[in-house]
Amino acid sequence: MLFKKFILVNIIVFFVCNCRAQDTVKKKNHLTSSVVETFFVLKTNKEIKQGLYQATYRGGVPLASGKYFNNKRVGMWHFYDLNGTLLENFDYDRNAMLYEKPDNVLSQVQIQYSFDNKIADSDKVTKPIKPGGRYFGYIPYMRIFKLSDDYIGTDTRLFTAVLELLVSPGGRLADFKVHITSADSERITTFSPELLSDEDKVFVPATINGEPVLSRIFVKCRLTNTGELDVN
Repeated sequence: MLFKKFILVNIIVFFVCNCRAQDTVKKKNHLTSSVVETFFVLKTNKEIKQGLYQATYRGGVPLASGKYFNNKRVGMWHFYDLNGTLLENFDYDRNAMLYEKPDNVLSQVQIQYSFDNKIADSDKVTKPIKPGGRYFGYIPYMRIFKLSDDYIGTDTRLFTAVLELLVSPGGRLADFKVHITSADSERITTFSPELLSDEDKVFVPATINGEPVLSRIFVKCRLTNTGELDVN
């Protein structure tokens, strides 16, 4: 009897999955020159993500994996660094970070934080966190930027680029900027959060002694030959 029930359950699961698969179409898209995302969309509306999602770095190194339902991330997502090492487990149903790999020396140089509140030596401070890891999580902001035409012909290696994100105590993106600096000039471009999807505006806010506070995240980037941002 138990065996028959097991077979019946597996048949039901197979048909449910098969029906869902028939309602969706697989797509691939280049997020950057080195990152490819693979996902499914509804046949009836190809703007709606539905089902499994995966992003990979050069050579197929995993960067992100999870599931969409009606164009929203649901359940547990896993995020990795450029070597395929797990960085974060984030539960979107509970809006909770269940695991984050501690910062190493490289990540501390790559990403820095500041707080508007004064901090005493005795204060317990937690940094703001972007669900998505230290690379994949910042791709949506980097993709929006494009170096202006008046820089055409210049050597992009002569510039430094920093992405600045302002995070509210409520864990929402307040605004974000890109600083482009050369030996003799600096240009700051400010962008509206409305350019982003709702999931890209969500953060785990910084805290001081358990109280959420306003904070900033600074991500060191590099300019590509085409004037776009990528990791440094």
